[in-house]
Amino acid sequence: MHDAARSPDPFPRSRPGTDLVRRTALKAALLAAVPGLLMAGCGSSTPRKATNVTPVVRNIPAPLRGTVGTEVTFEGITPVLVSGYGLVVGLKGTGGQALPDRIAATMEREIGLKGVGKGSDLEGTPLEGKTPRQVLRDTNTAVVLVQAAIPPGAPLYATFDVYISALNATSIEGGRLYTTDLSIGDPTTFGGVQTRRIAAARGPVFINPFSEPGKEIEGVGATKGRILDGGIVTNPLKIRMMLDNASHTRARAIVSAINSRFPESDGDQGPAAVGVNDGNIAMAVPARYRERSGEFLDIVRHVQIDQSFPEEYARRYVQAIKNEPSMADDLSMCLVGLGDKAVPFVRDLYEFPEIRPRMAGLRAGALLGDARCADFLKRMAMTGTGIERTDAIALLGEVDAGPTIDMALRDLLTERELTVRVTAYESLARRAERADLRRRVMLEASKPVGEPTADLNHLQMLTRKQLPPGMLQGVEREMVPGKFVLDVVPVGDPLVYVTQQRLPRIVLFGTNTRLRNPLLVSAWSDRLMLTADVGESQPRLYYRDGRTQAVTTQEVSPDLRELVLFMAHEPTPESPMPGLNLTYSEVVGALYAINRAGGMTAMFTTERDRLRADLLKASRAAQERERPETAKDVPEVVIFEPTHEMEQEDQKAAKPAIVPITPPDPNKKK
Repeated sequence: MHDAARSPDPFPRSRPGTDLVRRTALKAALLAAVPGLLMAGCGSSTPRKATNVTPVVRNIPAPLRGTVGTEVTFEGITPVLVSGYGLVVGLKGTGGQALPDRIAATMEREIGLKGVGKGSDLEGTPLEGKTPRQVLRDTNTAVVLVQAAIPPGAPLYATFDVYISALNATSIEGGRLYTTDLSIGDPTTFGGVQTRRIAAARGPVFINPFSEPGKEIEGVGATKGRILDGGIVTNPLKIRMMLDNASHTRARAIVSAINSRFPESDGDQGPAAVGVNDGNIAMAVPARYRERSGEFLDIVRHVQIDQSFPEEYARRYVQAIKNEPSMADDLSMCLVGLGDKAVPFVRDLYEFPEIRPRMAGLRAGALLGDARCADFLKRMAMTGTGIERTDAIALLGEVDAGPTIDMALRDLLTERELTVRVTAYESLARRAERADLRRRVMLEASKPVGEPTADLNHLQMLTRKQLPPGMLQGVEREMVPGKFVLDVVPVGDPLVYVTQQRLPRIVLFGTNTRLRNPLLVSAWSDRLMLTADVGESQPRLYYRDGRTQAVTTQEVSPDLRELVLFMAHEPTPESPMPGLNLTYSEVVGALYAINRAGGMTAMFTTERDRLRADLLKASRAAQERERPETAKDVPEVVIFEPTHEMEQEDQKAAKPAIVPITPPDPNKKK
């Protein structure tokens, strides 16, 4: 102690035992200085005031409180408008006209970047040996404006329809769109602000088959058309959920609730929901809901955040449906949001006397996969009326409850009401696709170790395009490569049903879909004619190609299936069988012409197209942010604000409208 007192350094580091004393004295000095520091700070600036945040409180009906949709605002849940400039090839000398300078410069650059040029290796293609400028001036090519409305939250590889409009052609009939990148918003030319590319489109052009040459009906004519199922999502957008009241705990609870209801499975790119911060959650549509993103979002809205007592919530929801039938639709989805634990409680509604609670229970049971609801749905499908009947038929397609459902749906194919028959077919087709997918998955799983296997996305694509004969569902499907699928449903009265959206399909119902005899059909300014005298077993066909003027004359089969395949087949060295190589729209147009002339035993019906309405809605709703194409600056979402009118339109468009076209009576005097 004596040595320490004499040292000029009061806390000499070289001496043991003095560290504790030194730290204590330093702490005391700092504490003594704090009041002075605080006083100095007060003299130089105004102290911060606490910010009072008023919590958001919604007026929510008691049964719905605590669900995801009552505490968050969704962003990115309306269709996303995408567009671009593309190139259509294979025209009949109707393209190659002058283009605006900026569009011409943009297309020359894009075509060059894709490898087109004098020295390019494009042998056998329409672009062989041509410069980009020569391609644009070729009368067999055309530049088109490509637009589409991508479903909200569409995941990777989701497909959609595309609308195209020619910019330098009088007709795009018979053409094929080369791969075109699609970006958010309106198209831009070279040098303009580039938005995020999220999709691509390609495929054969579908022209309205019911319009007269040179005329346009509902915006689809010689210079306008679509690529059915021709778009594919390559860079999906996330859906955002903004919490009304930012809270780390609440955000974690919402993420946990969504991921518990939708666990990650094959084909997913990660969990369904991911927390970004205390008030922001990003969400992706799972792969299994690729074609049903609307259903996924509806379930998410109604997921109960509190996962502690699902059975108690199920009991409350069922009781609320009985007490307040006006809320049955929302509460039905709340039950679906709870998952399998709600099934025992849902069954209490299957025989409820009021129709709305009963349908709410059956809908929840079907979406939850409860086999017990099948018998009640079958009863309603057979004896119900109006929208409840078609709803029951559609729900039967979602329930895996054995072959009795398939047999019941096949019985409905014999009904005379068109909407019933077509809805039953659609349900059977979905069931057949699921059954075939299970078969393909099992075959892949049984392959020896080390042998390459196909992924689920590829198997789903194959199933959509081909179904083997002899399936219990009674739907046989074969692919006309690059054009459409042909479904044969040998049940009920003869009927031809064609689709105008998504997967292009021609469906032949019945066992006697044949041409009449005698027969006289003339279409397309006499470029297509079919004739048969009384007693002749095979009609005679005459066809003159509008591009090459080549003439085909041949006897054809009176069976509509064989006739469709003949008209669509393209003769090649690998498959030299005769055929006309007509496009999907041309085949549909030919069938329509035959029907109008009274040349077939079948009725003719089609979907009412709604693609243009979707595009208009997406165009009105889009309020995209400008964004440079860098990983740092590109946000994950575009904000859309749906209007009440849009929501009503979505509900009306949930089911395709069936438009019957009755064939004329060939015996009626003109």
